[in-house]
Amino acid sequence: MAGLLPARPCCQLSELLGIYFGSRGRLLNRGGDGQAAYFSLLRNAVARKTVRLGRAVGNMEAKYQAVKTKKRMTFFIELTLPPGLRTAFRQPAVRAVPDAACDRKALLRGLFLGCGSVNAPSARYHLEFVAPTESWAAAIRGLAAEADVQAGVMERGGQHVVYVKEGDGIVRLLSLMGASRAVMEFENVRVVRSVSGQVNRRLNFETANIGKAIGSGLRQMAAIEKLETAGRLESLPTALREMARWRAAHPELNLGELADRMELSKSAVNHRLRRLQQMSAGVPPPDHARRSA
Repeated sequence: MAGLLPARPCCQLSELLGIYFGSRGRLLNRGGDGQAAYFSLLRNAVARKTVRLGRAVGNMEAKYQAVKTKKRMTFFIELTLPPGLRTAFRQPAVRAVPDAACDRKALLRGLFLGCGSVNAPSARYHLEFVAPTESWAAAIRGLAAEADVQAGVMERGGQHVVYVKEGDGIVRLLSLMGASRAVMEFENVRVVRSVSGQVNRRLNFETANIGKAIGSGLRQMAAIEKLETAGRLESLPTALREMARWRAAHPELNLGELADRMELSKSAVNHRLRRLQQMSAGVPPPDHARRSA
């Protein structure tokens, strides 16, 4: 977005105003009737674009200074304002939002460059504007709503933050602001995350099913062994004896696989196994188990 220069002068001014208000710029008196717009920016690309916009809008004289501290680099820009543009830099948020759709788009882009950020989608979906005032937070939220993006507003550290946490909404806003390359990268990561999430959910589902099947199989094998030890297995009906033999021979199969092998329905196999467990519940433990207890 920092490399995109609008073609129309009205859009250029709107974007410059967006950067000015978003970065909490202020007006400086330079003696006499002269005034300058003062910007404090954290990105060199945005600072250079601010100078380009100033020259394109009104051939503004620019002063550029970079100051490096232990924590970060800050770029200070001072643009001399022509008399006809000074009023635009003094207006409140309610009046600063233009009527034309192209100008509103440029203003939103400038606000993002001045006070916005977006997370790498590999971590989480989060785009935000740290608005300079509460009224600007409401204006940004309204501009997002025009793109069918539902944005939230919260207060953090005494500042009003407009945020979007929904992937589709972030993509729409980035597209609206002209970040086409970022949108492509964002979408690529979203696809990878979506596929990865589906695979993980499938693995978790299958692991849970395997665990459930193993637990059921162990309980069924214990019931069959209990009936056999008590000498009751051979006295059971033929269907239950056959069921016991199949389960004992294939303890690793789940209910559906066992039903396919026996050429029965799952409900029939489930009913027979449940009957075996119910019958074993009424069988006392073997004599050696009672003695050891």
